[in-house]
Amino acid sequence: MRYSSTLTYLRPYQKECIDTCLSKFLDHKVNRQIVSLPVGNGKTVIFSNLIKQIPSPFPDADKVLVLAHREELIDQAFSQIKKHSDLSIEIDQGERRAKGDAEVILGSVNTLGKLESHRIEKYNPSHFKAIIIDEAHHVAASSYRRILKYFGADKKETHLFVWGCSATVRRYDGLALINAFDEITYHKDFLDMIREKWLCNLRVTTIKTNVDLSKVRSYKEDFHMNDLSKYLNVDSRNNVIVRTYLELAAQRKSTLVFGVDIKHIESLTAMFKKYGLDARGISSKTKSHIRAETLKEFKEGKFPVLVNCGILTEGTDIPNIDCVIMSRPTKSPVLFQQMIGRGMRLSPEKEDCLVLDFIDSYSQIPDLVTTPTLLGLDPTMEMKGEFYENLESLYVHKKKEKKSKITIDTPTKIHITEYSNPYEIIDDCSGAKYIGSISENVWLRVGEDSYVISLQSYGTIKVKKENGTYCAIKRKKISRMVKGTMKHYYVIENLPITSDSLFSTIRACDRWIKEKFGIKTANTIASRYAKWRNHPLTKQQTNWLKKKLVSLSEEELNRLNKGQASNLMTKIIEGAERNWKLKQKQRLIVEKKKEKEKKKKEKYKVKVGPLK
Repeated sequence: MRYSSTLTYLRPYQKECIDTCLSKFLDHKVNRQIVSLPVGNGKTVIFSNLIKQIPSPFPDADKVLVLAHREELIDQAFSQIKKHSDLSIEIDQGERRAKGDAEVILGSVNTLGKLESHRIEKYNPSHFKAIIIDEAHHVAASSYRRILKYFGADKKETHLFVWGCSATVRRYDGLALINAFDEITYHKDFLDMIREKWLCNLRVTTIKTNVDLSKVRSYKEDFHMNDLSKYLNVDSRNNVIVRTYLELAAQRKSTLVFGVDIKHIESLTAMFKKYGLDARGISSKTKSHIRAETLKEFKEGKFPVLVNCGILTEGTDIPNIDCVIMSRPTKSPVLFQQMIGRGMRLSPEKEDCLVLDFIDSYSQIPDLVTTPTLLGLDPTMEMKGEFYENLESLYVHKKKEKKSKITIDTPTKIHITEYSNPYEIIDDCSGAKYIGSISENVWLRVGEDSYVISLQSYGTIKVKKENGTYCAIKRKKISRMVKGTMKHYYVIENLPITSDSLFSTIRACDRWIKEKFGIKTANTIASRYAKWRNHPLTKQQTNWLKKKLVSLSEEELNRLNKGQASNLMTKIIEGAERNWKLKQKQRLIVEKKKEKEKKKKEKYKVKVGPLK
């Protein structure tokens, strides 16, 4: 697909992005725009083709300033603009000084935006038609603000077209973009890019460790790096990472490992070498020429493992990366996406990218970001080489299977129905339905691993699990008149029935009932098929239920028969109401946590439209 007056073929979404941005600029006067596209989308190709389409606001305003914060990004932009246009280019960064005559100035933010720097003064703002900002989520920094202010681009009414692009529009440190941009004009999700085959698929495996991160402090909504390193940079965990690599990724050609800090990458690199692997590490401490040479050799496939921290999260064009090891936990969805995104570029040398996601103590860190949580899935979900695009449907299938089936002591699968409160059994008062395949008697679930059967005037039998073993307790209420006052007390009898199997315990209790009371009486007091259960409920039952269930309506009462009312009364007496209230309280706590997490995740969602 060819775009008019461009020098390169564009992907459909690249053309759509350019058209949308120009329309917003020319027709709707949105001068300051930011575009959200995932890694590997060819954003440099987009703005290289966009530059020539931007009209000059007035004569002689034909220059464009392209800003980036790292040398690698500047060099990458230089080669891409050369490749996709015939524009003249100069670089203004460190010792590379631009005269200011070229059509495109590739400027280092650290050079031009430095406090009290005079390098920027050679440029006349009236000679520029646009400012392009690569990795634009950094624009909230003071160095960017100084540059934008110098060019008069810090206001909505600027004469310049200010265009930014980033895979992570929502900053993970909470700083706003609104001072630099007015609207998100285009967005494409990385999962959509995978489905449309513009990015390679991810094959995900999660590895759970027993490292406890609960005591690691937080800083700017993520872990405190020094604290995190103390807990993670240990031989046992580093050893597990390397052994996992050998077991699952040894055949991969180019593996990128993310560590916490310099000490961590040094330890990880040493551990890889200990196992005879050619691994190299780079960090901010690595000299620039060594870093450039290391990246070049890694890109050429001359060694298999590269360990880094904070260097290759942005703007890294190494398509041959076919494995990413997430050995650095984070609470930031943005940072997590940046890291796994390094392996998503298409390359004829690979079919997919394997992500080895090391998950540490999720239960203690509910806002820990993992591959499952990134999709909004169950954080405890285990992945073993699953394709990323299939994960959501896979999870739904597993979740349904987990909710609908259970095995009790035998291969027989039985369905489960649980009620959120004891009053819902008005709609189905036949007892614990899944015990229906075990017993013909009316066993009722009254709590976690706790079941009861009413024997009418003979009392109740409760089966409950204690220390991994089910036991049975018979209880009978005795009422006696003592000196003119009715006194009530209970006679407790521990039945000689214990088992680690619910099935066996219920069956044993049923036999005990028949032997104790005889078959005829047992069928009358305990069987769910007893004829009296279908009779209308009694006035005494109605009054009791009205007293206990204030909110119970006449219509709901009229729906009950005598057996259903008896079940409901038994459940309330035996603590189902209390257990339900406790469960509700726990559920509210969980819901509040989920709501808090949901609100936090909302900050990272990208929505096309004005920034707020």
